[in-house]
Amino acid sequence: MSFLTAEWNDLVLINYIIDQKILEKYVPKGTELDLWNGKCYISLIGFMFENVNVLGIKIPFHINFEEVNLRFYVKC
Repeated sequence: MSFLTAEWNDLVLINYIIDQKILEKYVPKGTELDLWNGKCYISLIGFMFENVNVLGIKIPFHINFEEVNLRFYVKC
């Protein structure tokens, strides 16, 4: 049995180039920013998180909901 199962629906992904100096203080020890073609990207992702089950149980008010992630990318 999986800990968490869900569907990601109606996904929007927006990527921005950002000055890597802005993010350096947030990079975990032992990792470094992962650049693509020498540029640092940050992503804003919006989606519907639907049919959520935790250990096979649907938790009231947490079955279907909106989610927004702000992400940047690192490598070991």
